[in-house]
Amino acid sequence: MQNTDIPSRGRWKDGMASIEQVKAEIAQAAEQSNTTTSQIQAAIEGTDQVLARLRAVSAGTGHPAISEAIARAEQSKQRLIEAATTLQGSTVAARHYISILG
Repeated sequence: MQNTDIPSRGRWKDGMASIEQVKAEIAQAAEQSNTTTSQIQAAIEGTDQVLARLRAVSAGTGHPAISEAIARAEQSKQRLIEAATTLQGSTVAARHYISILG
């Protein structure tokens, strides 16, 4: 499904957006980034729960399959943390650009 709320060159008069329109679009992108970061944080918490369950049931066993499951869940959590951090950086940069525009 395609998002029709995303601006395109044809949306603006003469194909050019005003500074205020650009600032508004960037602010909306930053807000959406915050929302997505919150969703990633929820996924990180869910992954923590997965890890807790896997560790609880694997106590006393050294089977390679459960060790692999834990390792993959830990890797997933780390990648989610990286994604959230990168997205937060995107938000900061977008808001900085808004301030540059005035």
